[in-house]
Amino acid sequence: MNRIMITLIYMLGQCFALTASASDLKILEFPNGAKYISNRVVVVNKYDAPSYATNNYEAGFAQTGVESIDRICPGLGIIQVESFYPGVLRKPALIREISRIYIFILDETTAAQTVALELADNPNIESAELQFIPELYYTPDDPYVDQQWYLAHTHTLEAWDIVRGDTTRSSIVGVVDVGVDYNHADISPNLWINELEDINDNGILDPADNNNIDDDDNGIVDDVIGWDFADEDYNPISNNPHGTGVAGCISEATDNGLMGAGIGFSARLMILKAITDNGQLVEGYMPMIYAADNGARIMNCSWGIPIFRAYEQIIIDAVWEEDVLIVAAGGDGDQVVYPAGYEHVMAVSATDEYDHKASFAPYGEYVDICAPGVNLPIPWDDDFDMVSGTSFSAGFVSGLAALLRAWYPAFTNDEIEQLIEDSADPIDHLNPGFEGLLGAGRINSLTCLMTDIDESSSIPNSFRLFQNYPNPFNASTEIRYNLSQPGRIELAIFDLMGGKIAVLVDEIQSAGNYSLTWDASDYSSGVYFGQLKTSGQYSTSKMILLK
Repeated sequence: MNRIMITLIYMLGQCFALTASASDLKILEFPNGAKYISNRVVVVNKYDAPSYATNNYEAGFAQTGVESIDRICPGLGIIQVESFYPGVLRKPALIREISRIYIFILDETTAAQTVALELADNPNIESAELQFIPELYYTPDDPYVDQQWYLAHTHTLEAWDIVRGDTTRSSIVGVVDVGVDYNHADISPNLWINELEDINDNGILDPADNNNIDDDDNGIVDDVIGWDFADEDYNPISNNPHGTGVAGCISEATDNGLMGAGIGFSARLMILKAITDNGQLVEGYMPMIYAADNGARIMNCSWGIPIFRAYEQIIIDAVWEEDVLIVAAGGDGDQVVYPAGYEHVMAVSATDEYDHKASFAPYGEYVDICAPGVNLPIPWDDDFDMVSGTSFSAGFVSGLAALLRAWYPAFTNDEIEQLIEDSADPIDHLNPGFEGLLGAGRINSLTCLMTDIDESSSIPNSFRLFQNYPNPFNASTEIRYNLSQPGRIELAIFDLMGGKIAVLVDEIQSAGNYSLTWDASDYSSGVYFGQLKTSGQYSTSKMILLK
């Protein structure tokens, strides 16, 4: 097999310049292959630090309005300060965390490493780091065969007996990748559409939608199906088939009489291009912010680099707090890569059709789960091809998460991850020497839908939501809960599609037993979910309304 798997090892040392990429980016490379943007430093302010004025200048250098920074800008060649995220944020965790992250743009007089070290000593700054460029995890393999063995192997066909069809369209997956051929016959039916930007309401991206107006007030113009963060335009398409293959693994249009099927069935794909036209993946984390702020509840990242960056963990923490499940390819071998290695990320390794670890697959205590990753017939270019790689294993896990989000719309990201791991088929006995290093096992879609949440591990002792009473209930029902310690509480009701239809409590409460009545006379009979949230933790209870 001719396998192409690029990994990076971070080592400080002499750098040499590569050909400049698109726009104003200049890429440098360490001797070990680790690439970074030579004229950028990512700065995270402390919470109590003053914010910076952006895009202000004096005598050719940045003016932030903060004297300790403005004083050193000329000497360090800081010519511009920009907010890390260009859009308008609306969710509280993202506002709190992302608003304190900035990009400092440099001229050619100073090295980014020097500027980062100098800025890190500023008392207002929490961290100042280089902006490294991750690599895609992709392994081409044998020629095309018309058999998607992984669907039967993961019991996805049986899972579709439980949940399939339009129900799965309630799940939105952010595909952070090289872009996607959204015209592909088996991808286009499952695209997420930003309805407020779809001017002619035809459910597709076309020239009529490009009115150069931010119709949904999110700070991004004409983002109908997502956004190209690498080239800063509304067209997140690429000639590189990697993103199309990953998207197909997540949610290739199913039961439409064309080509193959994807685990997510009809889950919608938010297309987020993170790679420049010359092949540099430079904006992997900015698309995460966009996806979380615009309704995606699952994020797929089939790329990475073995370098920890504090600001990236901050972004992921904020995205996780907004109840987004982040799934990432684990890379290659026993080296921890990021984002897979960060907290609040589900790291995926790859197995073959016999549940053996793939030769290229990662292993280690940071791996959470395995999924098929060898000899996979998936959408590629405008047809099908046979590929291998953890990129596509991650896509299968994201597709399974999409099924679960549709079936259990009130479950949190933590509960969805727990279900995937608790229901996995054990494979340690098939992989001697790798026991305990391949996560919970290989995904099983059917048992995932039939496994109960282990409340002892998912529900903290600090609070509990009891079953509503009576159940089934009439137009009004009593909901009871217990708090063992005080805290800010939100008690909300969700419908079967995951929509929040009512907030019953949103306040600070003391410890004790509580009871309240929900009047559901305006709602139709069906399944609903009550969700109690405090301190970023959740308890969920299913409720049945019969009138």
